[in-house]
Amino acid sequence: MTTDVRRGDVVLVAFPFVARGQVQRKRRPALVVQSDRYNRRRAAVIIAAITSTRAHRELPAKVVVSKETPEGRQAGLRIDSVVDCQTLATIPREEIVARLGRFPLDLMRRIDLALADALDIERS
Repeated sequence: MTTDVRRGDVVLVAFPFVARGQVQRKRRPALVVQSDRYNRRRAAVIIAAITSTRAHRELPAKVVVSKETPEGRQAGLRIDSVVDCQTLATIPREEIVARLGRFPLDLMRRIDLALADALDIERS
């Protein structure tokens, strides 16, 4: 996919993860968390994993999104999901398979808080 992506877009990617000491990939939705200022200039994109694993969903670094909510439908989610702001990756833009949808600004504000928690960034 060579089209532009924006912060808040939910995209389909082969998300990298480490298992048994090796990097593997699993096709899953992910959230573009990188600033649009950089999305326009860089060949790489910073994304957060979106998973169906609901373990530890109460942690402040995770944001639950139900597929039945307006936010879940707008994002193109097929199952109840968790945005895991502890699981970030930088991938080449070409690895984005498709744009599934977009999260609204109010949900992105919650995700900003989750990112701040995951990265130990003070929010004022």
